[in-house]
Amino acid sequence: MSITVEEIGKYLGQTIQDMMGRPAGKLVGLTADIKDEVQSVQIARTEGEVSEHSITFVRIINGHPVLLQAWRVEAEDLQKEHGIIKRRRQALELLLKDGDIDQAEYNQLRSGYEDIHKDVITKRDRLITALKEVQAKLEEQIRDLQSALTNNKMLYTAAEIDEATYKTVTDSIRAGLEISRKEMKDLSNTRVSLQEIESIETIKETIQPSVPNEIPDVVVIKMKEPT
Repeated sequence: MSITVEEIGKYLGQTIQDMMGRPAGKLVGLTADIKDEVQSVQIARTEGEVSEHSITFVRIINGHPVLLQAWRVEAEDLQKEHGIIKRRRQALELLLKDGDIDQAEYNQLRSGYEDIHKDVITKRDRLITALKEVQAKLEEQIRDLQSALTNNKMLYTAAEIDEATYKTVTDSIRAGLEISRKEMKDLSNTRVSLQEIESIETIKETIQPSVPNEIPDVVVIKMKEPT
């Protein structure tokens, strides 16, 4: 899906967020082609660094530009590609069954789709491994936030920090915990959806053309004997 300069240009100079609502930086630049379709965006981080991102990582959600994580975009692409391959292989089986293509053409096309599907499965497995690493970092982050919450409560109970400071810090930590847990759930759902992508063997089982019941060569007719 393309995004035009008109659609996203009005957000220049504004903060762009990620899917969890965290600020990713300010949208400071766009790169577009001659069709006025945006190819990439430039985002300035709070520390002053400017990074460039392909427009494939940007979505307009509820009237605001959102920067997606690379793993989320890759997961969406793999699921779409898998869906297309499955539908086309099902159509191929029907074409063969109806006699619209010969066996040689069928074999060639099926082999091509199987090669593409193997590539999808390889990418899927690699992404699932990468997501395990992301999840491990999130789990560590959640543990650190929970530890900080406990430490601040101990300092407040010991009267080493005042109530206003304790409340401000606690609210900030709890907000971070909520976001981290939400992202953890989102990550887990993505992993489940990726694992549901069928293997080639599973697809073969689900799209085998049905074989009509064979008509026997000999039909035996039983005559009623006279009483």
